[in-house]
Amino acid sequence: MLTLILGEAELELVPPSIASHPAIVASARQRKKKTTHIILDASFHHSAMKKLEEGRRRGRPDITHIFLLTALDSIVNKRGEMNTIIHTRNNQAIYINPETRLIRHYPRFIGLMEQLFEKKIVGTEDKILLRLEEDVTLEKLVDEVKPDITIVLAVNGRRVNLPDYFNDLKKNNYKHILCVVGGFPSGGFHCKLKDFADDIVSIYDEMITAWTAASEIIVNYENTFMR
Repeated sequence: MLTLILGEAELELVPPSIASHPAIVASARQRKKKTTHIILDASFHHSAMKKLEEGRRRGRPDITHIFLLTALDSIVNKRGEMNTIIHTRNNQAIYINPETRLIRHYPRFIGLMEQLFEKKIVGTEDKILLRLEEDVTLEKLVDEVKPDITIVLAVNGRRVNLPDYFNDLKKNNYKHILCVVGGFPSGGFHCKLKDFADDIVSIYDEMITAWTAASEIIVNYENTFMR
């Protein structure tokens, strides 16, 4: 089993501190929503975000969107061998039903996330597809998942060759592998990775996108553990 976590994802509602900014007000009015009920998005709210702490890092729901499309469309997920979880910068955990067919149209995805943040659950009459829980740190999430090994991908981690690395995991009889990928555009994790990570590795000499890291993990897991 592979569990994939997008850690400290830059996915959040508009903070109250910038809710009265003209760019936020205009965006909310256009969508007929309250200012604090819309997802912060740097593409539309960059002028307001200049006043935010870490403003250049925040407001990137597109990273979560592409990451989820990559994960949920994968063969590993379709075969029932993977769980995907989003962990946000505000310590919210979004649990994804593997059977979820994620909306590909970005504006509709934003609407789905806004519904999730408001309702906490999104689904059909007989099935929960998305569920949001508050106050879940990465460390708490790892404890909850209970993997055989927790691996964090970080640009300053120990450099490894991923096919060889996964082969070693198989040889050491690891059955449930948890991989954490950063959900932010630049920089590093805020939390202390050593508090919960068994290994911190890098798979490339430069920073790569979250969805590229996810695709490398998924393909190598499939090639190593499913064939």
